[in-house]
Amino acid sequence: MYLPFEVWSHVFCQLPNNSQTQLMRVCQFWRDIAKATPQLWTHLHIGHTHQFDDPTGLWQWLERSGSCPLDVVLKIPLGVTDLRPTLVLLHSQVRRFRVLNIAVPTPDIVDTILSSIALSEGKSNGNTAPLLEELCITIDEMSNRRADEDRDYFEDAFYPSPRLRRLTISPLRMPPPSSKLLSTVSAFMIVSGPDDQVTPVEGALNTIAAIPHLKYLKYSGYHSFSFQTSHSLDYPRVEVLPHLEEVDVTVPGCGLDILQCLEAPTLRSVRLDGSREDGQAEDWDDEGVTNVSASLKRLPQRAPRIQRLDLHSIEELRADTCEWLFSQTDFAHLEELRIEGSTMTDGAFTQSSSLGPCLHRLELIDCEDITGNALITYIEARQLSGHVGDFQLLVSGCPGVEDKHLAEVSRFVTVEGVDY
Repeated sequence: MYLPFEVWSHVFCQLPNNSQTQLMRVCQFWRDIAKATPQLWTHLHIGHTHQFDDPTGLWQWLERSGSCPLDVVLKIPLGVTDLRPTLVLLHSQVRRFRVLNIAVPTPDIVDTILSSIALSEGKSNGNTAPLLEELCITIDEMSNRRADEDRDYFEDAFYPSPRLRRLTISPLRMPPPSSKLLSTVSAFMIVSGPDDQVTPVEGALNTIAAIPHLKYLKYSGYHSFSFQTSHSLDYPRVEVLPHLEEVDVTVPGCGLDILQCLEAPTLRSVRLDGSREDGQAEDWDDEGVTNVSASLKRLPQRAPRIQRLDLHSIEELRADTCEWLFSQTDFAHLEELRIEGSTMTDGAFTQSSSLGPCLHRLELIDCEDITGNALITYIEARQLSGHVGDFQLLVSGCPGVEDKHLAEVSRFVTVEGVDY
């Protein structure tokens, strides 16, 4: 059966991004279609030593992509000494970048890359990136080296880039507040690698405060170092972020330090994550628990409109903290609460049963110490106080809660995913 070129081309574009090589090997007909379909070649991954030694294959890839926007991953492997041919090639394509993901072993290489591709040929202005929507720069290891101590290449990098909305940065190479990149960003992520010891809170706050349209803030780190704990600081500095809507930080650690300095009248969603990217949960001590509890209690003072709270792998939730979480006097507008991987006890849970009238959704995930009897007590108490209404309940991975318990509480509330 004959199919026109357009149909074949459309089918090929539905395949995974790494399918080009396999398609080219099937037959000459498929090879011709693949080479003539620019959309197949818009995802460019540069990460092998041979690509830096001989960029001929990169030229061919870019030629086949035509004038389509590009999603580029540039991962510099250890041992590569000559980046110039590859960077010269990328410099000529910046106007087509839609997504640029840069991963380097040490901070000094960031300066080398930015000075080579993010600035104009004379390096006096930015290299215009009119299609750039997302920029990510991560660093594997700490180093005190800088390629150029006299200039910060973030100042004019990729400017103007009017579509840039998402910016992910290592704390080892934070853009200065004067960076023009920040003017259009709405989502800012700080990603700390395994060798990053700390995030300078003052420097991070300076950058965050310079993002005028910030709506989403994330801090992801491996370490639990906290300036507040080590120096007993109660930060007098407060940064007002009038448009911030969502925050996601790993705790305890520097992310919590940053969160405590923010005043966000429009903040609606907060996620505190006690796990780490290596899959291990944070080893909680009394100081870590105290810091998280204190931060939670300060949060509604500076963000009074929070509607959703997600506590992930927060090992200890004390009774007084739980009672406060559900209370109408503090989190007055809290509508959704998700607790995952917590050692919260029955006593802490049931103590807050009659509080939180706005709460209409509760998710308990992998809470091993919560029992079905406590859940029944909690729901019955809410029912007696008139706080059930359209209440929704999701329970998963809680071995102390059995089907019979869920059947009992389903008389009062909607139990998601269960049919009784």
